[in-house]
Amino acid sequence: MHRFDTIAGLNTGVALIMANTVLATAHNGTPINDPDEDGFSATLKCHDPNGEIYSVTFTRDQISVSSYSDDAILGKVETWADTVTALA
Repeated sequence: MHRFDTIAGLNTGVALIMANTVLATAHNGTPINDPDEDGFSATLKCHDPNGEIYSVTFTRDQISVSSYSDDAILGKVETWADTVTALA
């Protein structure tokens, strides 16, 4: 697994990995890249008006809320997500 901070970094990294013959030889294979299998995520550190700090992580197919203790925070995030068409 490789992690990149930007799309430009991802594109450069994929190109370098695909061209790395030493790596291909070490693995005794041919490198491939299936963009449909690439994973993307973003994590937001959120501060609730009640003072609690929690995280919301977005991936291609899910949203995760972590590090919260007040269940009302989960409800707020779910309510907000329901208003975002792209998340439907």
